[in-house]
Amino acid sequence: MRSDTIPDWAARVAERLGEGPHVVVSGISTSGHIHAGNLREVLVAEAVANALRARGEEVRFVFHADTIDPLRKIAPGIPKSFERYMGHSLSHIPDPEGCHASYAEHFLAPFERALEEMGMEVEVLRSHELYESGVYAEVTREAIEHTEELRRIMQEVTGREMPEGWSPYLPRAASGDLTGNRVLEHLPEESKVRFVDREGNEGFADYSKGEGKLGWRVELAARWKALGVTFEPFGKDHTSRGGSTDTADRMAREVFRYPVPGRYQYEWIGLKGRGDMSSSRGIVVLPEDLLEIMPPDALRRMVLGRDPSRRADLDLEGGFPRFMDDYRAGAGEDPVPFSHLAIVAQTVGDDVELASEMLRRGGYGRAAEDRERLARELRYARNWAERWAPESVRFRLLSVEESRARFEELDEDQRRYLAALATRLEEGMGPDEIQDALYTTAREQGIKSKRAFAALYSVLLGKKSGPKAGPFIAALSVETVRQRLGAGARSL
Repeated sequence: MRSDTIPDWAARVAERLGEGPHVVVSGISTSGHIHAGNLREVLVAEAVANALRARGEEVRFVFHADTIDPLRKIAPGIPKSFERYMGHSLSHIPDPEGCHASYAEHFLAPFERALEEMGMEVEVLRSHELYESGVYAEVTREAIEHTEELRRIMQEVTGREMPEGWSPYLPRAASGDLTGNRVLEHLPEESKVRFVDREGNEGFADYSKGEGKLGWRVELAARWKALGVTFEPFGKDHTSRGGSTDTADRMAREVFRYPVPGRYQYEWIGLKGRGDMSSSRGIVVLPEDLLEIMPPDALRRMVLGRDPSRRADLDLEGGFPRFMDDYRAGAGEDPVPFSHLAIVAQTVGDDVELASEMLRRGGYGRAAEDRERLARELRYARNWAERWAPESVRFRLLSVEESRARFEELDEDQRRYLAALATRLEEGMGPDEIQDALYTTAREQGIKSKRAFAALYSVLLGKKSGPKAGPFIAALSVETVRQRLGAGARSL
């Protein structure tokens, strides 16, 4: 799926949105790793934005990073000492590794890099900057002035009694804590509130300068109005009965007097065999990691699937080569099977010239012509083999010295078989000829084929099994194989 390809479901959503201009928004918290499951929401928004553009609409596509949100849970891998920052804005907490300006940027930066690598035409907004620059000042004032109406909606929708002194606005205390502070007075002419913190200390917070924020459920409706949002996708956790969209819809209509934006509910995605992706449970794979094993449009196809309203499990292990072959075929390409590329990549490493020779000998001469593209494809295949491939397809071609040591570990029958095979193999033999020679030599030497092949793989790869031997040897070159077989055979 190319970024400019419009899926049918996206075209239907865009049609329901009517005439523009449109503001398409996707928003995610930066409290932990922003994983491929989160990427699905952004890709849904991108597809709808592209569908609107395709029919000539003016579209502003925004990724809203929730950087001002209070820290509520420590992400896996973060030092326990960061518990002292609970309740503080993510943008006001130091980077745990000291590599970015804040805790929020530590998790946002890799995701932002991935969006750039994917060539996504999206405007990344940080919520703390929107508050600090006054973008949310007017809707914040409006929310505070309608505290009782918002309280009533919260209670009616969630079925929970709001605590005494509840406010839609969370002022930041001198300690940095956004939670546990109680608003005492609104000073609209100064864009401030007077509040008391949990220690009993009074203070003032200027909401036109980002000295606090709206509570999440109120903020959702408020930012629709502040940004002029016309479409936003949501996962099922937000659209469930009594969820954040139920409260935001009523708040938008009844308090902010703003039409509820168009919506699309997407399903979650997981990792095959591990369950739903979750930053808090450590079940994550980052978009930039996936871009190490596939091009951007393949990532779009994998994460979106045919219908993002249905659950999907990413198979990054045994089923990945099939996915890549299907993707290439769907893109109208005539590719080398991904499993064969993985063999080549593991055999020659970064050497594009050797890879070209292997591909030509294996019957994939056309793929060897574009060296720049071949280097890119080899990198994808090699990275997949190193991180995700099942153990059965991972290997490394042994050096001549390593092959000699392996030869010494074989029994007498296996050694004779390899010595005979070394004299039978000739340059120019094709995959089928070599495969026949392997079996014929085993019969002539009176050794079962299973033990014969185990010996061959042992001296070549240091394993009991490997890729289909005939095509592998043909692609590798007969001379390379004979060097390894002969290294041991000379000691007979």
